[in-house]
Amino acid sequence: MNNRFFRFQVNQFVILFVERAGSTYLTTLLNSHPDVQCVTEKLDAIKNAGGGAETQLDWTEKFLTPPFLGPNRAIGFKTKEVDILDPDGFRNILQKHNCRIIQLQRKNTIKAVISTMNAKRLHDVSGSWNLLKETDRRPPLMVDLDEFAHLIELREQWDRSLENYVRRLNLPTISLFYEELLQDEKLFLNKVFDFLGVEPKPVQGKTLKHTKDDLREVILNFDELHSKYADTKYSTMFDEVLV
Repeated sequence: MNNRFFRFQVNQFVILFVERAGSTYLTTLLNSHPDVQCVTEKLDAIKNAGGGAETQLDWTEKFLTPPFLGPNRAIGFKTKEVDILDPDGFRNILQKHNCRIIQLQRKNTIKAVISTMNAKRLHDVSGSWNLLKETDRRPPLMVDLDEFAHLIELREQWDRSLENYVRRLNLPTISLFYEELLQDEKLFLNKVFDFLGVEPKPVQGKTLKHTKDDLREVILNFDELHSKYADTKYSTMFDEVLV
């Protein structure tokens, strides 16, 4: 028998993230939980369809208002901060509903940037930003040094901006890292389930990891790229292998 929950029992949540931090995989995991509904990037879809800030806010308010009696203990969606057209209006709605915030980050900036470049290549051939089948996996790539430097700068701007925005929300927040998900998925998910107030259940993700964890297997000009950042804070990020 499926569970039913009154409106006052439902916990609303938003996953705030910067791209390539495991948000799509996490969304598919949560959606496979019988008591959770997690919607993908609706704000981005509204923006790309020509919708404005008011349309985004109307959708957010409607979505975060659960039915009087429904099937979900937790309802939420994911969005990048850069896709929020009215950050202050969005914040007001989240505060009204006392939303729980999952701040999803990535510690390794270098791998995040390579993942962005790889995702673009995948999208060009498959139409998807995430790997859904092995036959679409891209071969190793030659990294353009100037493009790479630009993407690092952009990534760090987004990271700082997201941290500041989450701080201004002043809402219940759990900060999680992609690296934690890679190393111990069960522990990672138990933290999320506890935060959302749902019982741990077996769940299944739908996306595959596209970029191998050992960057030497991904970047054709690895030594050239690594040497450029040899005396920087990024140097050890090139050598990190977690799984």
